Amino acid sequence: MADDNYTRILDRADAFFRSVAKAQPQNLQCGRGCSFCCYGLFAVGAADIAVIDEGLQKLHPMRRKRIIERAKEVIATTNHPNLRDCSPAESNLFFERTASTPCPNLSDAGECMIYEHRPLACRTFGLPLRDGDRYIGDICDLNFTIASKGEKDSAAWDLQWEDQLDPEDEYTIPEAIVLTARVRGWL
Repeated sequence: MADDNYTRILDRADAFFRSVAKAQPQNLQCGRGCSFCCYGLFAVGAADIAVIDEGLQKLHPMRRKRIIERAKEVIATTNHPNLRDCSPAESNLFFERTASTPCPNLSDAGECMIYEHRPLACRTFGLPLRDGDRYIGDICDLNFTIASKGEKDSAAWDLQWEDQLDPEDEYTIPEAIVLTARVRGWL
């Protein structure tokens, strides 16, 4: 079960995203079946492993098996490093190299099969980012393309609302899937 503090962060992210969607629907192209953000590997936190685990537990065993097999294939075919042992430069090269790799949780219909249990990064993707008062920029090429600076500022997810990730807490979604599958005995 996900930690209550982390669950509150996820709830805040969902509420913030909904508030931006309500206030600025013209700037968000996100919707059911849009899977633009489901390609490319990236780091998620160790707390997301429990969230992913909950989602996998709720799936039909055949669907879960398919996701686990996809995750294993991603790890095997991408020369996946242990992110916890990589330098930032090595991690960045890996993420650049895997920018077109689909998430193992992505269905053939372009939908997340564990949507209610997706990691924090997936919940905030599409929003501009800031770190406190420092605006970082836009993440999604589809969103906020014609937005004013004020609209972007008010819609920016603040990274300070998240727990700080240390290198030993970084995993990819395929790693998290395989790890939870091992712990649960699904492998």
